[in-house]
Amino acid sequence: MPQIFSWSKTMSAAFIVALLIIAINPARAIADWRKDIGIFRIGIITTDRSIEALDRLEPFKLAISEALNMDVEFFRAQNSIALMNALRDERIEYAIFSASGYALAWASCECIEPIVVPRSGDSTDGFHTTLISAPDGPNTLEKLSGNKIGVLSGNSITGPALAAHVLSEKNIIIGDEKTPFVTSETAEKALEMFAAGETKTLIGWSSMTGNPSSGYSRGSLRQLSELNDISVRNYKILWKSDQIPHRPHVLRKKVHGDAKKILRETLLFMNEKDPVAYDAIEPIYGGGFITSRHERFEQLITFMQAQGTQIKTAEENLPLQ
Repeated sequence: MPQIFSWSKTMSAAFIVALLIIAINPARAIADWRKDIGIFRIGIITTDRSIEALDRLEPFKLAISEALNMDVEFFRAQNSIALMNALRDERIEYAIFSASGYALAWASCECIEPIVVPRSGDSTDGFHTTLISAPDGPNTLEKLSGNKIGVLSGNSITGPALAAHVLSEKNIIIGDEKTPFVTSETAEKALEMFAAGETKTLIGWSSMTGNPSSGYSRGSLRQLSELNDISVRNYKILWKSDQIPHRPHVLRKKVHGDAKKILRETLLFMNEKDPVAYDAIEPIYGGGFITSRHERFEQLITFMQAQGTQIKTAEENLPLQ
């Protein structure tokens, strides 16, 4: 009997130790990912190197720091290439890209994932690149040949370059000598030329939601409808891209799952619970964050992979695109 009692005591002690290990390990894991990261760094694209620029972002930094319970710093990059390299080299954990910047980064290393994108005031979280025809312009894609095409920006990756790539897959060629792109000093000037009939087609953009007769809720047609009260009822959208999300907030895939969960929940409720922090990081899109999915960027990623070096060169020359 004494031997049995001794064995039971030994087993009981081992069982208690096992329970303690199980209880302690989660806390140790939670502590470890913070220790492994050290300082949580957020990458942003900006050419403004002033202290004042960072001061404007301070409410967002504080919100993330409090949520993660760790120090947070900003990493300032001049373009998407620099930001992509910082993520790939694990010098930052979090970044805010344009949609095309995210597509380029993912096509390069597949080491990132989007967590949220911001919504505009009309509750949309993206836009479509559109090819618009004037009332007296071509009424089908096949009739584009021989027409000048106005563009809002010759440097926009999600504008004429994307349209030309996607339409080429339908054997519709634009941007060549026969159907050239016409650039203007400003996007407003391009719209004015289109409204005046100087160009019969325009590569613009649209939310594609809301009332079509007033040009939808946002975009080039909406701006046209507000330009000298122009009616847009007879303007035609000959083509539109897949929806292009607003600029995504992105994490390295290797960031610990607990950190990802904390960040996602903090961001999704930030506009409601801490509007000052939200406005500090998203002054343009006032509708709050919504969960993002990688699949929404597939058309852009395919485009980036097809363009290769040309797109990388363009990105380097587009610090704030």
